[in-house]
Amino acid sequence: MKNAGIVLAWIAGSLLAGWLLFFFTRSLQSDVFIQAVNKTLMQAEDTRRVEKNMLGRTSLGNWHRFVDADGQVEGNALLFSIFDNGILVPCIAFVPITGENAGKIEILPLNNHARAVFPYIHQGEIDIYRRRIEKEVLP
Repeated sequence: MKNAGIVLAWIAGSLLAGWLLFFFTRSLQSDVFIQAVNKTLMQAEDTRRVEKNMLGRTSLGNWHRFVDADGQVEGNALLFSIFDNGILVPCIAFVPITGENAGKIEILPLNNHARAVFPYIHQGEIDIYRRRIEKEVLP
């Protein structure tokens, strides 16, 4: 009985420590994630960059602002994943708010594996995600 209590206390303490570590490092996790996204955009020779301040969360993903090479805010970017055949494909959707492309949604894969898989995803499935994003953007 005493040994079971000790084991249970160790398990509860480990879960509590893990939860506290996760909770107090969320901003650091977000910063590292945004740095990785921007590094990926640089490797793809894209001039746009995602800002660290988050606009909000939805069931689809996280909204951020994106800026051009001059640092001017161009629009909003949604970081999300497409689930295709049991594989998560990380993507970013750019939704410009100004200029000639205002409101047009551009979806790009975020890593090498996603770039390799993205052409094989059925266009109808990508259109479903595009419509879901439009519903979140448009009133």
